[in-house]
Amino acid sequence: MRLTRPLRRLSPAERRLWDAYPTGAWVDLRSGDPAADDPGNGADWGPERTVRAEVIAALLLGAREAEPGSTPGLRLAGARITGDLDLSDATVGAKLHLLNCHLRGTVDLSDARTQGLRFRGCVLGRVRAARSTVDGLLEFDGSCLRGLRMDNAHVTGQFRLGRAQVSPPGEEDIARATFKEDVRKPYSEAERRERGLDDGRRWAVWAGGLVVDGGAFLRGLRTTGGLRLVGAKFHGGLYLQEASITATAAGGPATGGSAADGSAADDLASGEAPVAYAVYGDFLEASAVEFSAGFTAAGTVRLRGARVNGVLSFHRAAVRASGRALHLSHMQVDELILTAAEIEGGVNLGYSRIGVLLDRLASYPDQVQLNGLTYEALRGPWTVAERLAWVCRDPDGYRPQPYEQLAAWYRRIGHEPDARRVLLAKQRGHRGTLRPTGRFWGRLLDVAVGYGYRPWLAGLWATVLLAAGTTVFAAVPPVKIDPEHVRTFSSFVYTLDLLVPVSVFEQRAAWEPVGWTRWLAWTLIASGWVLATALIAGAARVLRPPNTA
Repeated sequence: MRLTRPLRRLSPAERRLWDAYPTGAWVDLRSGDPAADDPGNGADWGPERTVRAEVIAALLLGAREAEPGSTPGLRLAGARITGDLDLSDATVGAKLHLLNCHLRGTVDLSDARTQGLRFRGCVLGRVRAARSTVDGLLEFDGSCLRGLRMDNAHVTGQFRLGRAQVSPPGEEDIARATFKEDVRKPYSEAERRERGLDDGRRWAVWAGGLVVDGGAFLRGLRTTGGLRLVGAKFHGGLYLQEASITATAAGGPATGGSAADGSAADDLASGEAPVAYAVYGDFLEASAVEFSAGFTAAGTVRLRGARVNGVLSFHRAAVRASGRALHLSHMQVDELILTAAEIEGGVNLGYSRIGVLLDRLASYPDQVQLNGLTYEALRGPWTVAERLAWVCRDPDGYRPQPYEQLAAWYRRIGHEPDARRVLLAKQRGHRGTLRPTGRFWGRLLDVAVGYGYRPWLAGLWATVLLAAGTTVFAAVPPVKIDPEHVRTFSSFVYTLDLLVPVSVFEQRAAWEPVGWTRWLAWTLIASGWVLATALIAGAARVLRPPNTA
């Protein structure tokens, strides 16, 4: 490819770069003084370290041919690059590697297909790479960016954003956008937000639909603004250890809901306040996701409908938000490690399917939504009482499914007494939703036989009642109903016959209690029916197949 028009006269720095490109040799313009070479001070660098962005673009687009036997490439260190680096819609066959460079213009890679791109320790303006394809490594390690847009991009190698600092694009960056609107069908306000045309200031990284074949390494990342990763796929995993993400709303940094946007449409539909998202990753897919080892987020981490074919870890993480801190509903995860150092705000695990859940009580806030959650195994230093307190934290009140799932887990590992204890707690929780008559009957069953899950209570009550009746009727014996019928009275047998719902010993019809003992006889008869009913219910639960809750 040849340039259609020649470049203006090259400066000495540009001439060095021009001559080095055919062999891919490094051009290092740094002075050797770390303070002077800091790209944060690059705006003050003189013409001896200045290179026009159009010269770089011209070289990458074929202004010079490769030398025979060499691989061309552009490797530049310590330069102040002026203007915008526009490679949009291009096919770039050489690699670009910038080190400690200062480029405050826009880097536009939209719809481009490139080889590996490396921006290490640079100060950059806005980077636009929507729908681009990078065949190899895409790296921004240690760089400062004003917004990174990579929606529907594809990186065949690794994506590296470690120790980088990313902020949302500024007003001038948004004003310089080249988007042209169809006057016949202008976008609605909601459509503009959904496309990031009016709400780009909320997001430091806008990467919905991004596909990364290698690992995405964002360790130590610092952002003011959220990460929008809706539908992104990280085949080699997503790693954000020690990253710090601070969500922003329309007016600036925030730790909770204060600005509406299209990404919060479901929250608005449900009547909830708009949310400031630190990570918005609905339907994200990854082989592993690490929000661990010092990861911090000021704002909601949302992974609704995500699928992680490995470990999703929040070990030693800190997530703070007003409202919901972790929105992890409808997920499919092989293993969830929820041993965070701090979670300030609610947690939603509803309707997720988890293989192994490793957690601890101290990691959970006061509000935890568990309705619909299923898991194959639980790990962690929990007691049964702590697990019961865990399933009781739903802000919407009593839900039977979390109890049933927990009981099924205990039965699956052979802890039948613990399963019965959980199901007893379920019945007690359900009692609070009943009318007064139902609550009274439920409390009676609870005291009598623990809703059938403690059948030994029936034996205890029967023993107490039998002893009381035997003692009373021995002291105040009943009178014989038919004086001519010869019978021998036994207070023990008489009391037992009253307790049994159906008369077995034919003592009720032969003897009539007298005075106040009639009340005792009626109490024994009623108690016998209650105990028998509860024992039948308890036997049905105990004999139920162990694979049902």
